[in-house]
Amino acid sequence: MTDPADLRFFEALKDICNRADGVDRNCRDAIDRALETGDPLDMQDARKALENLGDPLRSDILRQVHLRMVSDLSAIWDALPAVRGSGRPN
Repeated sequence: MTDPADLRFFEALKDICNRADGVDRNCRDAIDRALETGDPLDMQDARKALENLGDPLRSDILRQVHLRMVSDLSAIWDALPAVRGSGRPN
């Protein structure tokens, strides 16, 4: 089963890469494949393709992905231990 955090990461990465100049087709395709399959090896390939972009582009993309993920309150809420009916308040 694919970790929801991985899916959120790759969804944010895809969106940001689609808007960024300088991201090559190989990287975009690897991200698409990772999202389609959820296979850990495809996710690893997508991360390698991202690494191949080089700085400062890679750093800027990762900064934007990080900002999106840390500001996604629904994702944070879903990760709390008492979310799914445990009877304990968060």
